[in-house]
Order: sequence, then C-alpha cells, then structure tokens
Amino acid sequence: MKMYKNISTVFFAVLVAMGFAGCSNHNDDINHPDGDTIEASALPQASRTTLNTYFNDATITSARRSGSANIYGSIYKALLSNGFEIDFDKDGLWTEVESEKNLPIPSKFFEDQLPEIQAYIEANYARSHVVEIEREQFGFTVELDNGIDLVFDREQRFIGIDLDDNDDDEIRIPLEQLPEKARMFLSTSFSGAKAITIKKDRDDNETTFEVYLDNGIKVQFNEGGDWIEIESKRNVIIPAALIPTTIAAYILQSYPAYAVKEIEKNRNGSFTIEIQHTSTGLDLELDFDANGNFVRVDD
Repeated sequence: MKMYKNISTVFFAVLVAMGFAGCSNHNDDINHPDGDTIEASALPQASRTTLNTYFNDATITSARRSGSANIYGSIYKALLSNGFEIDFDKDGLWTEVESEKNLPIPSKFFEDQLPEIQAYIEANYARSHVVEIEREQFGFTVELDNGIDLVFDREQRFIGIDLDDNDDDEIRIPLEQLPEKARMFLSTSFSGAKAITIKKDRDDNETTFEVYLDNGIKVQFNEGGDWIEIESKRNVIIPAALIPTTIAAYILQSYPAYAVKEIEKNRNGSFTIEIQHTSTGLDLELDFDANGNFVRVDD
C-alpha cells in the first residue's frame, strides 16, 4: 500500500467515462510518432505564438508533422535548440512539453497556462522543478526533476502522485484497452466520473492497470480486470458496497471517527484497510482475513 508525502490531506470518490494518459519516455511508437519534417513556418499559428511567447530564447531546430494523432491528440512537434520538445494538436494547442536536458519549464508558461498547478508545486515541492507536462483529455500529468509524477484534473486540482512512473515496463493506454471487466466495474461503481490517466504495468510477469479518476480516486486492477486496490484522496467516502459488510461494521464500531481512505484486496483474499481520522488526519492500517475478521493493526 503506497503512502504519499507532501500532498493535501484530502479524499475522493469515483466515476469513469473515457481515459487518456501518457508519458513521453514510455512506448514512443504509441505516444510520439515522429512524422515528416516540415518547415517551422508550416506549424499552426497558435503553435508559433506559444513558442515565441515562452521559448523565445531558443530556435527551432526541427519541426515535424504526423499523419495521425497520438494518445494526446498530438500532430505537430517542435524541437528547440535548448533541448525542449513541444507537441501540438491539429489546431496548434500545446499537448506535451518536455525538457530533454532536465531544465525547468519556464515559469511564465505556468503563470499563464497553469497557475493553480504552479501554486500547488511551489507549496509542496519547492525544491523541485517541472521537466515535463502532458495535457490529457480530462487533466494534466506533471513530471518533476526527481522523477515524481503528479496528476491533476481539468480544473488543475491535485488528484494523486505516482512514484513509479519511470518504470520502463509501464505505458499509458486509452480506456478501450482496459479489460472489459474493469471498465464495467468503473461504469457501475463510479458512473459519471472520467479517467484522467490509465497506466498498464508489466512487472515480474504480472500485468496490472492503474486508473486515476477526475474526482481523485485511484483504482488498481489485475490482468483479469478485478479491482485490487481503491484509494481516495478528496474526503469522499469510498462506496460502502465495495467494503465487506463485516469490515465496515468493525470500523464503524471500533473507529467511529475514522473514514476509509484505501482498501486493498490481497492475493490470499485478505484485506488491508487504511483509515484516517476525520479531524486529526492520523492514519491507521488494519488487517482483516478473507472472511472480514479483524486480525491486527499494522505498525
């Protein structure tokens, strides 16, 4: 069970419709089609305006146009002399900004384009800087120079943190590539929400999927599409139907001032539940067996 640092103590519930996600250092064939070389003047006017406004200290060393959009809707790519790569959609709206030399994305870019995200990073990661940002259909993914990925919704509200995004076995996928059983679970348990990012991870011959929803819920599925972990960060209660009745009753009786923050279904059928005090923010982890009987409090 992951514990996150430097994040607001908030929870959240769940919904799903369509999902996008991506990280430019994974699966380049899917996320970064190179396309044909074009003249810089052939970039859309909106693209050239963005480059002139925020990257006017560099020159365009290469411009490219792809015949089809990638998972972000990117069609155009501009490579700059300072090591930045900026992708744009068919209308010239930026979709991805990446620093190949680990340089910070210009602060003016954030001030104008993403002020709420900038404020969150300054408040929680003051010693880090942003080296990559992706505009997804329902939000944004921001990578810091320390390798941490932060996920935000369309209104630039913080959703979650991903410490493992540099895993070479991890790729972004669209919703339709999520197992059907997982999609059905999302549509029935969290109807109405939208997936900001969906990741597929292959580790030790095991495939798992992580879905970040725009209301702050993260759901992890196994290869068969069964949920194995649900985590909330926006003070929204995880649906009671997902918590075994015996476990819910025990928590209500023994920890009435706590709310369920995370539920993990282990391979042996047992459960690990993370609860948080609604006033103090104190976290506790409780272990239950496969029948929902309390086992112990984890240290």
